[in-house]
Amino acid sequence: MTSPAVKADGTHARTPAERWREREGEDSLFRQLRLTVRQGLEVDGDTPAGAWDALTQVGAWEFALPIEKDGLDLGQAVLAMVCEEAGNALQCVPLTDTLLALDLLSGFGPLATEATDGLLDAVRAGEVRLAVPGRLPDPRGVVPPGLTWKPDGDGGAIVATGTAGPFAAGVAPDALLLLADGPDGPCVALVELPAPGVTVRPLRDHGGGAVAGVVLDGARVPAASVLLRGVAAEQALARVGLRAAVHQASLLAGLTAAALTAVVSRIRGRQQFGQAVVKHQGPRLRVAGLLARLDAVRWAVGDAARDLDEGRLTPGEAAGLVALTAETTLDVTRDAVHLHGASGLVRDGLVAGCYRRAAWEALRCGRPAHLWDIAAHTS
Repeated sequence: MTSPAVKADGTHARTPAERWREREGEDSLFRQLRLTVRQGLEVDGDTPAGAWDALTQVGAWEFALPIEKDGLDLGQAVLAMVCEEAGNALQCVPLTDTLLALDLLSGFGPLATEATDGLLDAVRAGEVRLAVPGRLPDPRGVVPPGLTWKPDGDGGAIVATGTAGPFAAGVAPDALLLLADGPDGPCVALVELPAPGVTVRPLRDHGGGAVAGVVLDGARVPAASVLLRGVAAEQALARVGLRAAVHQASLLAGLTAAALTAVVSRIRGRQQFGQAVVKHQGPRLRVAGLLARLDAVRWAVGDAARDLDEGRLTPGEAAGLVALTAETTLDVTRDAVHLHGASGLVRDGLVAGCYRRAAWEALRCGRPAHLWDIAAHTS
């Protein structure tokens, strides 16, 4: 980060990078927690595996678990902060997927089996990595298309079929949380890898990080691995769908901030017509507009996280938040490529990676047009 600028009165002015990475409303404890997560990702998060270990070391999975599950239950505002910092670190790890899985598994309460509690302990220790293939449930909890299921006898087992993807695969998942639709409504199942009939296919990495898809060819899932189905699944997904929307919006905000950090560094360091590009009015005003959009998104995400903690966030508001954030991320990363010129097209460049990753991360809760429609017709 560059040294702070000095105003005419001798005081230090907050640089753009500081403005979008800090919030005046954060109390000292929250800010220290953010700094701890950020430093962990900056020091050890130079690879996806390192980022995953860093999140485990700072206790990110314990942040998400309720107290009765031996967690810290720090609230959705803290989890949103973790997602934002992880997005800013640009490591393609299944963070929002794991948070969604933890949310579902910890919601079973006293009905949870010993196997479920053991799985939570394994995730908390960083020993099990969970991924959700394809899209996350939308803010209403509706299961995305792609995977279907049907009953397999009377014992509670199911047969799953379909294709879903992409999802983050910077660290290889140990288990998949399948969200499928079927004759009796949605179904949630946990499948440990490898499994018969389940194929995880790496997708071509265009510079945005390792991603994969999954193909289910009549995969039989035993009854013990079927977590929820029917009405119970609908109710659980409606609860976690709101949280998944806020988490994904936070991740996208962090991804957007990373792209803008690269843009600010670029226009400050590149010379054109004998002076830095930042001195030219056109690029300077263009970047100022992008920074303003990012600031607006970050405040909206923070407010939504607090509303979620207090039980005030509605599916319509969550859908509008994800749609706004997704559109902002797509617009900002596209403009970041343009502001970098030809270097913005380099496959291994930072802004090119942001642009390519945003292309699929922005759609994980649904297309923005569809989300705006939900926001307009859902209270």
